[in-house]
Amino acid sequence: MSSPAASVIEQISAAMSLSTLQHQVNVANIANRDSQGYQRMRLKFDAAMDRTGTARVVADTPGTPPTLEQDLVAMSTNLIHYQVMARSLNRYFSIVAAITNPNRG
Repeated sequence: MSSPAASVIEQISAAMSLSTLQHQVNVANIANRDSQGYQRMRLKFDAAMDRTGTARVVADTPGTPPTLEQDLVAMSTNLIHYQVMARSLNRYFSIVAAITNPNRG
């Protein structure tokens, strides 16, 4: 059984990995939006994701694609989520360092 600290780190790390994958999908969709024959991609989260932490990149359902502005907003939103997770992890490590530092004062 892993410690609570390892669990927090693992969860944030998994979320950051998914955010990185989402960013790659967003970038590919924006870069290829005018390419003939390109099929938009999206992340599909398996029903068992809570247990496995897996997601797959799949072709998006055909239909009206989002506008460039909507794609850019999605990419910006994902970037903000990633930054929040990175700051949270940094803060967590700062707290752990302050607690374990023998000269904390």
